[in-house]
Amino acid sequence: MVVRAGAGVTALIVLSALVVSCSQETPPEPSTAAAPSSVGSSRAASVPTAERSELEKIAAVQVCRNVITSAGAMVRDYNVFITKLNSVQSYAKMSSEDRWAADTLTAGADQVRKAIAPATPSDLLGAVNRFVDSSDDLAERIGEKQLGGLNAASDTWGADRTAALNKCSEFLPAE
Repeated sequence: MVVRAGAGVTALIVLSALVVSCSQETPPEPSTAAAPSSVGSSRAASVPTAERSELEKIAAVQVCRNVITSAGAMVRDYNVFITKLNSVQSYAKMSSEDRWAADTLTAGADQVRKAIAPATPSDLLGAVNRFVDSSDDLAERIGEKQLGGLNAASDTWGADRTAALNKCSEFLPAE
């Protein structure tokens, strides 16, 4: 229990540092109208951050704040779930770890979706949508108590999460 609490505190500290670095300047909030995962934009795929409009920069930071905080919570609850599943080898022997993991994945994906604005840069939107979609897929597999395909879904989710976080690093203020 001490290890779990220590890991949670460490993750919280790291996430707090990331969120603080994202919020050095607090710009006005952009519209938070959600865009469906399949919606894209016709903007160029790779525009240097310095050349983006102020509205795009604000929208990107807002989405990235949500990606960072949601990803942290998702990883925490998924790791608790997978540790328990590896230990007991059966959903029937789980307490509520599976439900918590699925709920956290779903809530995190919803939170990120709500942060997407029309001005969110298309190159960021692609990475974020893949992360949100794979989060939903993993939550569904856990919710349906599937063992088959769980590792593949988890691997895809991990790669998509990393890609979204890496893409976000291009939009966050440098210290």
